[in-house]
Amino acid sequence: MKEPLISIVIPTYNEAETIGSTIEHLRPWSDMIEIIVVDGGSSDGTAGLIPEGIKLIQSPRGRAVQMNAGARQATGKALLFLHSDTRLPHGFLRQIELALANHSVAGGAFKVRFDHPGLFFHIAALGSNLRAGLARIYFGDQAIFARRETFNKLGGFPAVELMEDWEFSRRLGRAGKTMLLPGPVTTSARRWLLYGKWRTAWLMHKLKLLYLLGVSPAALKRMYTDRR
Repeated sequence: MKEPLISIVIPTYNEAETIGSTIEHLRPWSDMIEIIVVDGGSSDGTAGLIPEGIKLIQSPRGRAVQMNAGARQATGKALLFLHSDTRLPHGFLRQIELALANHSVAGGAFKVRFDHPGLFFHIAALGSNLRAGLARIYFGDQAIFARRETFNKLGGFPAVELMEDWEFSRRLGRAGKTMLLPGPVTTSARRWLLYGKWRTAWLMHKLKLLYLLGVSPAALKRMYTDRR
């Protein structure tokens, strides 16, 4: 295969329920993309579900560590980091191609929507898209992408336990222009429903505020885990 336009890095941990459909979802673009799954020691057989032809990397657990491990093995001109429960829009390749045709653009992310109906999730998505559009702060469920060369110059995602996507998008914005593409990507509401949508929304906003106030990612991670 010629050099792919995009290397899609998928960090996984116990994603046996989602990884098969995620890879199948990407198959229509298989001649233009490279798929790299980075498993963080799953105990549910996730790694055994990766079909031949897909790069599988074993890594210590931790989203930043896993994504960086995948990026080191990538050969695409650009990198895209995809959660296993997030689906890309049909025109995602064209959207990225048009964005990166502008050489001042370092990367960006997509607008998001949830796969669950209802006013709550509609408003939650609107809030996420408004934040991303105004502050240029992107989160992992928005499928962050970057030029591979720029990603490497930035040293990848910071090796922190939480908020690695926030910090990386800030660094990316300092390296060049970033764009919020129309997408949208569709992400799962499963964890919101499992832990309670209002409780999850409160926790997310609290963590963001505390991070802005200088609380360390390690402390935030402990809080995030304890509250769940």
